[in-house]
Amino acid sequence: MEAIRDMSWMRQLALGKVEHFELGGYRFALLTVPETAIHHGDRFRFRLLGFDPSLDRPFLSVDLESDILGDYVLSVEFKGARHVLDHFDNPPSLAEFRSRAVAEAEARVGGT
Repeated sequence: MEAIRDMSWMRQLALGKVEHFELGGYRFALLTVPETAIHHGDRFRFRLLGFDPSLDRPFLSVDLESDILGDYVLSVEFKGARHVLDHFDNPPSLAEFRSRAVAEAEARVGGT
């Protein structure tokens, strides 16, 4: 598997709220990026990162992020490509993001 290019996940994993689980033989981390002065400029609100045991970096990232205009988008980075999946005027809740992000991950790696 090819690792994602964005390296901000390391800081977010260390400083954010994290839920861990397994899906389809891969480890996943669901991150809530805190809204603090430290993260004021961080475009990510929630992230789902998929880890392959053979890599030291994520190979999949499903993200709720703000774009340059301040709108929220759901995006996925997988196999060297990044795609915007949806646009939101108001960000979805963590539960809504989790449901959508897990479905996107399952579509790419399969579930167990």
